[in-house]
Amino acid sequence: MIDNTKSLHDEKVASLIKKYRDQGFTVIQNPKADQLPFDLDNYQPDILATKNENETGLIGLIIEVKTSISPVSVERLQSVAEEISRHPGWHFLLVTLEDIEAESLPGTSEELPSWEEIIDHFSQVSKLIENNNIEPAFLFLWSVFEGALRKRAVDVSIPVERLPAIRLLRTMYSLGELSISEFDIIQAYFERRNRLAHGYIQKLDSEVLHTFVILVVKLLGEWISNISENQKIAVLQVFRQIMVSMTKNNQETTAQRNQKFQEILVSVLHNEPTEKKDEIFAKIKHAVEKEEGGTNFFNELQHLSDEYYDLSTESKNQQPNKNEIVLDDNAQIAFDTLPTQEKEKISYAISCLENFPDCSEIEFSNLNSSSDNDFIAKVGIYRIIFEFQSKKVTIIDIVNYKRIEMLYGLLAKAKI
Repeated sequence: MIDNTKSLHDEKVASLIKKYRDQGFTVIQNPKADQLPFDLDNYQPDILATKNENETGLIGLIIEVKTSISPVSVERLQSVAEEISRHPGWHFLLVTLEDIEAESLPGTSEELPSWEEIIDHFSQVSKLIENNNIEPAFLFLWSVFEGALRKRAVDVSIPVERLPAIRLLRTMYSLGELSISEFDIIQAYFERRNRLAHGYIQKLDSEVLHTFVILVVKLLGEWISNISENQKIAVLQVFRQIMVSMTKNNQETTAQRNQKFQEILVSVLHNEPTEKKDEIFAKIKHAVEKEEGGTNFFNELQHLSDEYYDLSTESKNQQPNKNEIVLDDNAQIAFDTLPTQEKEKISYAISCLENFPDCSEIEFSNLNSSSDNDFIAKVGIYRIIFEFQSKKVTIIDIVNYKRIEMLYGLLAKAKI
């Protein structure tokens, strides 16, 4: 089995080298550390390919080749991809035998749509819904979601954008880009998508499509963090247009549709800075005030936003005494070695533990040990081991799930 895996790997590497050289690239196989353009902490890729283009300048590719048989440690490769992405013109590619087929050579052209194109594709869903084409609308919406998921992977330096959909989903979930509830919904919808795409009869009701639309809007709001206010408005206007289309095809009233839209809108914009949120609300007001009932719609939206803010403030005020957070030496060492993206996630999770045990943002359970004060919290592929006593949370360790059983045998009995 090992010999066969090596043979498949070597054949893929040789094939890629030939293709890149045919395209005018200078290629080095198994480059050594001193042949790489920057320090990657002793990481050795399979291929280094470079080419100077007159219009676009340098194209530099650092490529890792994996067979479907060999395991892919995406966490390790993510830190490599993150470092490479800091250097203009350079890209990291993970190539496997399971990759989706692309017309162009990997890394030589933009294969994924831009966020603007994804928003435009999203807007086309409403046309299918207007004609009550629920199944085609579902398939088209899936293509929008999958394109957005692959684009998100590129943006956060998770080198899995070429993997098949199910492996892409599982990896993005394991790295904390999808919540458990989101993953469960999407995995169920993936099965329905497959049956439809392969010609089997799969009847869908409008509620399934409605749930999927809301989920896509929520994820776009989270993932497209750097788009302009106008683009955010575009996403929300598309969402409203789709909701209008769905109202025409079911018993939902305009008031019910508007309420759902307003609730999603307020939740998406809640975490925006006050100044930016005010700008977006002003543009929404301008966009709807000429519509019939537009003024009432906006006033209701503003009122709901104020209520949402008041409830959030009241909730925060009811918890003035937060837990003290302490990182012991092992936890601090583990935290310092995390990739930047993971540090941000772990930092947020630790800040949530200030309100422990009333912290619904993260999953945690009691650690089956000799003490009832030991807990484990899940953050993507990491677990935070902590102790809680007298308004004090002590972070004992931060471990990759692959090291859990080795370092903490008792964790195998934990719920998460």
